Amino acid sequence: MKALLTLLLGLLAAVVAAGAPTPPADTAALRLPALPAQGAELLGHWRYYPADSAVFARPGYDDRRWLAAAPTVDGVAGPLRRPGIGWLRLHWQAGPALAERRLYLLIAQSAATEVYLNGQLVQRLGTLSAQPGRVRAYSQTLAPVVLPPLAAGPQVLAVRLALPAVAFWLPNPTYLPPVFRARLLAPEQLASWQQRRYSLLLADAVSAGALLLLGLLHLTFFYYSPAQRANLYFALFALSASVPQVLTYSLLPTVSNTAITGQLAWQGVLRFCLALTGYLWAVRALYALLGRAPGWWFRALCGALGVALVLWFSFSNVVGQLSLAAVFLIGLLEPVRLTVQGWHQGRRGIGFVALGFAGALGSLLFAAGLRIYYYYHHIADSAIVLDNLVQLLLTLSPALGISLFLAYEFALDARLLQAKLGEVEHLSAQTLRQEQEKQALLATQNDTLEQQVAARTAEVLAQRNSLARALTELRATQGQLIQREKMASLGELTAGIAHEIQNPLNFVNNFAEVSAELLADLKAELAGGSPAEAQALADDLTTNLLKIKDHGGRASGIVRGMLEHSRTSTGERAPTDVNALCDEYLRLAYHGLRAKDKSFNATLETDFAPSLPVVEAVAGDLGRVLLNLLTNAFYAVQQRQLAGADPGYAPTVSVRTRQLDGRVQVEVRDNGSGIPEAIRPKVFQPFFTTKPAGEGTGLGLSLSYDIITQGHGGTLTVESEANAGTTFTLQLPLAAPGQP
Repeated sequence: MKALLTLLLGLLAAVVAAGAPTPPADTAALRLPALPAQGAELLGHWRYYPADSAVFARPGYDDRRWLAAAPTVDGVAGPLRRPGIGWLRLHWQAGPALAERRLYLLIAQSAATEVYLNGQLVQRLGTLSAQPGRVRAYSQTLAPVVLPPLAAGPQVLAVRLALPAVAFWLPNPTYLPPVFRARLLAPEQLASWQQRRYSLLLADAVSAGALLLLGLLHLTFFYYSPAQRANLYFALFALSASVPQVLTYSLLPTVSNTAITGQLAWQGVLRFCLALTGYLWAVRALYALLGRAPGWWFRALCGALGVALVLWFSFSNVVGQLSLAAVFLIGLLEPVRLTVQGWHQGRRGIGFVALGFAGALGSLLFAAGLRIYYYYHHIADSAIVLDNLVQLLLTLSPALGISLFLAYEFALDARLLQAKLGEVEHLSAQTLRQEQEKQALLATQNDTLEQQVAARTAEVLAQRNSLARALTELRATQGQLIQREKMASLGELTAGIAHEIQNPLNFVNNFAEVSAELLADLKAELAGGSPAEAQALADDLTTNLLKIKDHGGRASGIVRGMLEHSRTSTGERAPTDVNALCDEYLRLAYHGLRAKDKSFNATLETDFAPSLPVVEAVAGDLGRVLLNLLTNAFYAVQQRQLAGADPGYAPTVSVRTRQLDGRVQVEVRDNGSGIPEAIRPKVFQPFFTTKPAGEGTGLGLSLSYDIITQGHGGTLTVESEANAGTTFTLQLPLAAPGQP
């Protein structure tokens, strides 16, 4: 894009040059009473002589018969491009303000030179030789040349120079630096000038980095969604636009001192071709975004750009530049036409593309106007800042417009998936309501049983036989309650499983829909007699089916793992990884609560001991214990958050594992409101609960206590502090009870 900008602005300058006032080419001395704010660029007033003699460096030498020269703008062809050694001389007047001051000279050149001031050798840059093949040019754009102190009055700057042989011949001189260019600066201006140059390099780096990131990002999008080929075309556009700027840092000698060779011409050609290629990829991306196939207009545009490019490389005059610029400007109408068609069709997000291209066109017109202004007013070097600033807008505006369009399309697709997810959540909410109704019924039965036990205890002496029957009936009811408690735990697991398998199910549904569309297209292609297109569609269909299989296998693996934990325990012990079990049930408990209350969020902290040994345990029973403790912890922090007593309260649940003297210890900690001291001894009693009716059975902690103490030979304790939280600690022996 920067190469295209240079072409268009250079063409504009050439067109207006005929009627514009040109800098004076007389040979009178250049007068510098003081240095301007940006320093003084030594333009015009130069004399040139194609011979070599040491007397040419003397201040008093008479050079009035020498040729007038313009080393700043001389390109591949010109009087200075002759083989051998020649001399440049410049007469200038230094005002009193410049006397006895330390001054610097910034030099950019494509030659080897010796610089003399008033007959004194100041700097030698490169290796001079009468044979071009032995000349070694040297450019020093940022490192200044220190001049000796001046006296007010006439000064003579003499330059002995020789040009190297250019390895790549090119009639158009756009990509080669000037033969010799010098700027006179004071110390305070030098720092400002160097900072300015570095800021321009930073602008290039920002533009290149942004384009490179956008290209890689959309290339990744295309990798995961090959059906959206607009991502591929846009990635090629962004990468083609960023590579020329990267080449600026890798090949062009702008910062460090580097020998100049024919690679500059190669680099210029490559940068320009990549810029044109990037423009064509941008137009191709618009076709893909709007669902259109490139027609004859796009093919004609590509052919015309190719022909104009050859003409431009073959002619250095305005005709050669005009041919390419005219085709490129006409080609700008194609993105405008496509954007207008998309607007009339009501295409979603087409405004982003319109704004992107409008920003690029506006920046180009603004740059052209300023370039004309600078040319007419002889403002030197202003176009350097202008080109870089306009380059940012010209390159990034279309890129950001197309990227925002693609992002908008992605957001709309995500919104559709979110709506489908909402339907699944609605069904899950219905299931949860049914579970709550069952828990309310269970609480009512608990109250009834307690009344029956109290009445029959009073009649124990008189109705011994009736008591025996009541005890039998109570045990049966307790078995039912225990089974229902297990089913409640299974409900918590189900809520967590729903969240775990949503993503693979979404992928399966999406790829199934796309496969159905591909089958319809395949039938159409087979009916139309297009075996190549049918084969491509079949390959895409095969890819989709493989992805459906992969994501279906992932969902099956999740369900299979969950079912292993939900089966009724057989009582058989097996080596169990406590860390993995804690991590799994921490996520399931958290997702289960979030399935009931989407607004709830909590911080999950884990501190698992590395290399924790496995324990001999019944994984299903131990999982129920962990699920019960973690569910109670999340319920406690949720209730404290709903109370709203602490505005800055952040719900936190943590799990910690340790190995202590032949035992594995697990701590489940929350920062809820805590358990009052008066009821703390009752938490492990059957049917005791502090939850409202319908939200708890009072059997969870009791069953957990029996599983740990009686089933595994461990301990389960509780510690709590008001407004600080509760910690449940369980310890399991590394060896099963009865084993050494």
